Formats: sequence, structure tokens, C-alpha cells
Amino acid sequence: MTDSCAKTVEAEVVRLYQENADGLFRYAYLLVRNREAAQDAVQEIFLRYFSGRMAGSVVERPKAWLFQVLRNHLLDGLKAAGARTVVGLETLRDWPDSRQDPESDYRLEEMARRVWALLSPRELECFRLRAEGLRYDEIADVLSLRAGTVGALLARVQKKVRRVAGDAPARSCLLRQPELPHAP
Repeated sequence: MTDSCAKTVEAEVVRLYQENADGLFRYAYLLVRNREAAQDAVQEIFLRYFSGRMAGSVVERPKAWLFQVLRNHLLDGLKAAGARTVVGLETLRDWPDSRQDPESDYRLEEMARRVWALLSPRELECFRLRAEGLRYDEIADVLSLRAGTVGALLARVQKKVRRVAGDAPARSCLLRQPELPHAP
């Protein structure tokens, strides 16, 4: 690879890191619930991306590729460690609430707990990826689904949210991001 091509790939990786590292870290942290493991995984996938690009690989959808490789890397690590994927919902109670109203806090927390309990792991994963800004086709790539299936899963999520709590309160409760450690 020529020097100018190498610099182009390096600039591409830097741009992708700046645009996606925080979202990738949040997603990794929610999967493994360990800050160091999440940081290591994000670094690993950017190294893989860089190595692949330097070797001449073409990546049509870099953001989807990064999330897919991150997910696979983490799931492989969990399997190797004999662990199973656990949905980290315990962070719901730690979300800050500007109203400082204990009764409202309790109602929202209970509503969120009921909604999250109704979501299948696949629905929850679709929701998390959508919250990170991925398009339906990108989510489909990450989860090895068809875009129509992603749409159906997200429609089910929305229906479950409405069923549990009505449209406005549950949506605001679900869309707030939990307080997670910040990426380096």
C-alpha cells in the first residue's frame, strides 16, 4: 500500500473513531457490564478495522461493520468465559431525574422495569442499536436480520411500551440513557 493510501486509511479510522467510539463503548458496556472489557473491545475492533483496510478490504457500511464486529467479539468472549449474555437493566434505577420527585421516580422506574421485562433480548438489542443512531439496514447487518424484521421488532417494542404505560411517560423513560462510564 502506498504512503498516501495508508494516510487515507489512517484518516478514515480516526474519523470513524471520533464519530462512533462513544456509542460503541456504551453498547459494549451494556453487553459486558465491565468498563475495561468494553474499552478493550472497542480498541480491538478499531485495530481489526484498520488492519483490514490496510490489507485492502473494502467496508461498505463502516458503522454497521464496527457494531457487528464488536457484538460478535464480545459474545465470543462471553462464550469463551462460560458466561451468558445478561441484559444489564440494573442501571435503570441510577438514571438521574431532574424533577427530584420520589413518587414520579418510583412510577417511572417501575414502568421501565415492566417494559424492559417484556422485551425479548432481540427486541432490546434492536432498541439499543437504534438508540445509538443506527439505521434499520445497519441494525439488520449487525444482527444478521432483514431490515423488515428490524422494523417489526422495533414496532413490537413501541407497542409494548404503549401497552405498559401509555405513549409519553414510558417513551421518555426508555429513551433516557443510563449513567454509564465515559469512554477514554
